[in-house]
Amino acid sequence: MKVTILGSGSAYGVPYAGGSWGKCDPNNPKNRRLSPSILIENEDTRLLVDMSPDFKQQAERHKITLLDGVFFTHAHADHITGMFHLPIFMAHYQNCNLPMYTDRFTRLGIEKLWWYMFHETISPEYSGPGRPLWNEIMEYHDFKVGSLDVKPFMQEHGRIHSLGLRVGNFAYSTDVNDFPEESYPYLENLDVWVVDCNCVENTDKSHSNLEKSLGWIEKFKPKKAYLCHLDYTVDYDTVSAMLPDGVELAYDNLEIKL
Repeated sequence: MKVTILGSGSAYGVPYAGGSWGKCDPNNPKNRRLSPSILIENEDTRLLVDMSPDFKQQAERHKITLLDGVFFTHAHADHITGMFHLPIFMAHYQNCNLPMYTDRFTRLGIEKLWWYMFHETISPEYSGPGRPLWNEIMEYHDFKVGSLDVKPFMQEHGRIHSLGLRVGNFAYSTDVNDFPEESYPYLENLDVWVVDCNCVENTDKSHSNLEKSLGWIEKFKPKKAYLCHLDYTVDYDTVSAMLPDGVELAYDNLEIKL
């Protein structure tokens, strides 16, 4: 199995609109970050996790044309606004229904924004047999996408929740500030954990920060951890020098082989 970091940045990426790099060195290409998304794939299945505002660029860069499913962690804009490209994407490439997986809370949030894609009396303006096809899931209830066994679990994300997911001994935990105890077993005995570290200091109550993320890593002890959802306070070289063995910053286009 291979996991590709399509976007390692926080909601607004790095640099921010207007060109602000914050504390990040613009001369280091690993500081240039698209909005958060990953691709999980094995020999016969490709699962996209979230469709960020940068989905068009990510899909072009990684030649993403056919998908077996899309998993949505939650309905915040930086994780769903790439769906704007879904009708044209499916018209050109996906000649069958595209399964989409999330819980009811997130599904309702997505349908409020993209109502025209899902209203039963309205068809998007594109040709082709493919349509977005919901598969409603529940946290702690496993499901399959192709040959991938997916285990979704609950995460706290400020005033709402988000979904983490585990596939084999890999787990992805973006947009999280805490975990309920019921989710602990999903974070144990991991080979690789990609986990939220939105900022260096504790400045965002709905996300993790460097100290908190390193505490989780110490608690659950994955063999390898990558910090993701990085904002412009997280300079790659500066923060990398602060990390213990076995922990690294994620960066765009990083390929993790399991």
